[in-house]
Amino acid sequence: MGKVVLYNTTEGVAIITLNRPERYNAVNQGLIDGINESLDKASEDKHVRAIVITGAGKGFCAGADMSVFGTNVTPEQRRDYLINQYRPLINKFYSLKKPIIGAINGTAAGVGAAIALACDLRIMSENSSLLFAFINIGLGPDGGASWLLSRQVGYSKAFEIAISGKKILGNECKELGLTNRVVQDQNIVDEAISWAKELVQKPTLAIGITKQDMFYSMTNDLNETIAFEAKCQVAAFNSYDLKEGVTAFIEKRKPKFKGK
Repeated sequence: MGKVVLYNTTEGVAIITLNRPERYNAVNQGLIDGINESLDKASEDKHVRAIVITGAGKGFCAGADMSVFGTNVTPEQRRDYLINQYRPLINKFYSLKKPIIGAINGTAAGVGAAIALACDLRIMSENSSLLFAFINIGLGPDGGASWLLSRQVGYSKAFEIAISGKKILGNECKELGLTNRVVQDQNIVDEAISWAKELVQKPTLAIGITKQDMFYSMTNDLNETIAFEAKCQVAAFNSYDLKEGVTAFIEKRKPKFKGK
């Protein structure tokens, strides 16, 4: 059996591919472990300055593999699994100080939709979709899906989407702000990699700081956020890229950022 998560790099971009196409990349323990390991690699590799995550085959991720729990598991044990496995996984997307682009091919359903929304940026086609499938089998959202969706579209629209159990196709996702770009099906991954290569040329440290600031601002007030921004800015004040950016501005040339 091959690896359930593939990891490759090209020109400063890490490409993470969910690789259970026969199960539409449904989430099992191997997939969770593989994504965690891949994000750790990307975080630790100083040559990697942007990440693309996508799914092999016809779909991005079909949600949780229902065979994971087996038959002799209590509701409380299932609860603990969701907390102990999904929470650190989704938090890793936000704590990683490099941009993550989701190349959402096909459908991202259930916790797969949470993984898609945990990416910083998304590219879809008009045939791609997000599906809050939980309601269709008698479940509420998990994996942070309710938090992620409501902060993208607001409470009422998020609630409507979550209880409808219907696919939100690419063009509607674009209108709602759930995806950044809509491209042709065959171009999703290539466009994501191209965008990631553009981000590789930017000051990676500053991108990481911006990501921290945005995430912090979603659950804190203005005054706390101003103080947090100032604290994070210390690292930028000491960076090579700030010196290069200022020098390039004075010399009226394009800066050559090194991500440090």
